[in-house]
Amino acid sequence: MDPTIVASAVAAGATALSTGVVAGLSDGAKLAVTDAYQGLKAVIARKYSTVDIDVVEERPQVPARQNVLAAELAEAGAATDDELEVAAQRLWLAIHQHVPQVAEVVGVKLTRVKAGELEIGKVTATGASGVIAEEVVVDGAFRIGDVTATQAPPHPPQARP
Repeated sequence: MDPTIVASAVAAGATALSTGVVAGLSDGAKLAVTDAYQGLKAVIARKYSTVDIDVVEERPQVPARQNVLAAELAEAGAATDDELEVAAQRLWLAIHQHVPQVAEVVGVKLTRVKAGELEIGKVTATGASGVIAEEVVVDGAFRIGDVTATQAPPHPPQARP
């Protein structure tokens, strides 16, 4: 697993818990997110004791801190760690299920697009994923270039219809 995905999972979990986004959730949902986050932290602490997760927990919205965590995990050999991958995926699943507003901020989101050719360029998304494409059918070329995405705290939860 790409250590940047683990670092972004840590940042998303820390953001969800530190900003109170989980406060309005049911006890079961809070527990799911908290347990998944603590599980990921436990794997990192047990297997990569030299890696400092506090750097991201203190200010999860700062991309440079996430980059430091990702670099430390990569240097420690975490890229091929199946247990770490499962723990990170478990946290992302809990976030998507219970606090999707943390994960759904997107610079460009394409859903159910059918085109002859598609090109996206120069996307800068602060507090967002750069590009998410779902159910996209392109007959010709599909190019995405120059995407910069940085994480920031999510907006307060909004009521969903």
